[in-house]
Amino acid sequence: MARRPCLLRNYPHWDRMAARAANALGESGCQSGDLIAITAHPNWQTICLLFAAWRRSLIAVLIPPHLPKIAEHNLLSTLPLRLIINDGSHLFANPDDEPGELDLSSPALVIPTSGSSGPPKWAAFTLSQLFESAETVSHALSIQPGDRYLLSLPLHHVGGLGVVLRSLISQATIVFDDKSLPYPDRILTARATFGSLVPTQLYRLLQTDFDSISTRFIIGGAGMPQSLYEKAIARGLDLWFSYGMTEMASCVFLTSNPVWRQQIPFLGSPLPGREAKLLDKGPNEILVRGAPLFLGYGYPIDHPINDWFATRDVGIYSPEFGFAVTGRKDLQFICGGENIQPEEIECALLSHPLVEQAVVVPLHDAEFGAKPMAMIQSSAAKSEILSYLSSRLPKHKIPIELLDLPSSANLKPDRRQLTEDINKNYH
Repeated sequence: MARRPCLLRNYPHWDRMAARAANALGESGCQSGDLIAITAHPNWQTICLLFAAWRRSLIAVLIPPHLPKIAEHNLLSTLPLRLIINDGSHLFANPDDEPGELDLSSPALVIPTSGSSGPPKWAAFTLSQLFESAETVSHALSIQPGDRYLLSLPLHHVGGLGVVLRSLISQATIVFDDKSLPYPDRILTARATFGSLVPTQLYRLLQTDFDSISTRFIIGGAGMPQSLYEKAIARGLDLWFSYGMTEMASCVFLTSNPVWRQQIPFLGSPLPGREAKLLDKGPNEILVRGAPLFLGYGYPIDHPINDWFATRDVGIYSPEFGFAVTGRKDLQFICGGENIQPEEIECALLSHPLVEQAVVVPLHDAEFGAKPMAMIQSSAAKSEILSYLSSRLPKHKIPIELLDLPSSANLKPDRRQLTEDINKNYH
């Protein structure tokens, strides 16, 4: 018998469960404006707890599941928490709470940034900002009642939370990802009409045999090589490119028709209610602003954000094709007087048909300052890949060595940790 996917589509029942948890939170002594941490397990209970907190005008702090106690303590130590809920199943036993109006304008969520190029920061949002993002993206994708959205991204990331809010606003069904199944069974069993993937997940999907998948995939979270995009299109997949960030509550750009120039995808214009521009001086840093822009970092908020937000992403603009993202400002390093943008090398690596994932970091060097070191996932011989790069990159941009990307690296590797490990352990 085929396994049935875990769904969230019975909204009246779900609302009653959220009401019960809200009542329990009130009895626990939590008061309006208190911060409570919720471990973001990928299940319906977490979503109920999140809305229960909002019904009580509490500020929810979403934290990654399965964190060691010491790591959890370090992550939460800067926040004035009233309560930490690692498992809230006991909260659903209370009688129902009376439905209340959600406060859209006050702080409601504190969520960690990815920390891909530095330690995670806490980003604070109102419900108005979160719901505006969800509504705009839902409209752009034409999500309809009865659609099924596969939740394949973590709930403690703004991308995963965005899946939940888009589904709720559109009256779509949330399908919880069954990671025990292989690709493409995770998608076919779910009969998903929408899914959000990072490029590595897309790569893994393309390594499997499938006849037809009707899912519309939103791709983001990392750079994607043109070769991977073309393979996916050739296999009949419906792809939508996105560029966004935690601080903008997910998507800023979203297009189903990127224009490729020199293996860089141009994404057109921002979504409605969002603006983008390039910094006038120095590197072409992308600045953004708009309705979903977060309140600021930390809580209490250190520096409120009221206008343009500097993304630390570097880009280019074409009057004909719009914006393109070319790298991270804070990842650039100097090798013997030459500027090195790791993403350029990663793009060249990923253009090789057998390279699944690539991360380039600086290795400190007494003579040159730093040299590029690459970690990859690939079935090809490393000598073959280096030879492949030699015809595509100048000599100073070719990695001094190709190492295996650690198996512990997730779908969006921690560059800061990888850089630290390489410089500590490589000889």
